[in-house]
Amino acid sequence: MRRHFCKGVFGLIVACLSPVAVQAAPLVFSVPDQERVAQIESRIVALKGFSERVDAVSAQFLGTPYIANTLIGGPDTPEELVVRFDGVDCYTFVDLVRALTLSENQTGFIAALKKTRYHDGHVAYLERRHFLTDWAALTPQNARDITLTLSPQVQVTRKDLNRRADGGVYIKGLAAHPRDIAHLSPEFLTPEVAAKIRTGDVIGIYTKLDGLDVTHTGLAIWKNGVLYFRNASSLKANMKVVDTPLAAYLTGKPGFLVLRMVEAG
Repeated sequence: MRRHFCKGVFGLIVACLSPVAVQAAPLVFSVPDQERVAQIESRIVALKGFSERVDAVSAQFLGTPYIANTLIGGPDTPEELVVRFDGVDCYTFVDLVRALTLSENQTGFIAALKKTRYHDGHVAYLERRHFLTDWAALTPQNARDITLTLSPQVQVTRKDLNRRADGGVYIKGLAAHPRDIAHLSPEFLTPEVAAKIRTGDVIGIYTKLDGLDVTHTGLAIWKNGVLYFRNASSLKANMKVVDTPLAAYLTGKPGFLVLRMVEAG
């Protein structure tokens, strides 16, 4: 089995919090990308349903190249708020989609992106939502974890997130913290379970690795009665945002979890 890791999970770069007065983080947002936001917003302005908006926004990313490590920050480099549409990883893809879905203009998009990507909207590396389940655990809440409602077969595993098997950490400066991770084995993705998943729900690919909740993430999209997994794929055969039938994608994977986005910024 080839294990598919979203490189964004491991490629996030450490930034230290400054002990001096807090200043607004620099914004990395090119003119072409600002124009792209305006184009996408104009295409969804008439759409009112949340799932419909997520579908329409995320479809604009189909074919977008997969690029890891697009966010800026490091031990000696302040965190910057990065907006890029020329390439995404699995995390920045869902970040951007949620922020665009919730906004109507550039100002609203930036505000929504801050709250989506960072705990309490504070742009700093240690405030990033490094783990997918941070979407449900940290404020403002991006989503609710609905995995436990899917099936009696859901399992719950207690993990010390950020703690490697060797005792080290994935994210320097971030304390390990215990969290119960609900997940369902792919064999239990029956038609009845699939029917409980909506277009726009966030799908996480569960991992058995110590210290991590998922190794990849994307969006659930229903098309013609088939449930697809829309994701920024780092597989060599793809290296772009693609749609793959969820059942096929989950073959050989240890499990999956489902988060339902909160329909407010």
